[in-house]
Amino acid sequence: RLIWLDQQGLIHPKIRATVLPIIQEPYVFPEDILPEIRKDAEAGEHFNHFSASYQRIRVAYIDAARHRPAEFEKRLNSFICKTRENKLITGYGGIEKYYV
Repeated sequence: RLIWLDQQGLIHPKIRATVLPIIQEPYVFPEDILPEIRKDAEAGEHFNHFSASYQRIRVAYIDAARHRPAEFEKRLNSFICKTRENKLITGYGGIEKYYV
């Protein structure tokens, strides 16, 4: 799939050589986030049905706040709540406001 993205020209040629090895590495989920999601049976069940890319994006977003404990907990709890309701979180931290 990532090669397909590259073949479609979606990775800028100037950064292709740098980016491809990074995005082709398998994503390793942090050991503590998935068990927290799965503690809530409903959230765990819905999480299992989300696409692999959505799972990675959302867990990486939570993990990115690891060095800010309050923000980490806020992101994790928010994700669990939305996942329990089987709702996808759209957007990336408000970036959509830049794309009118």
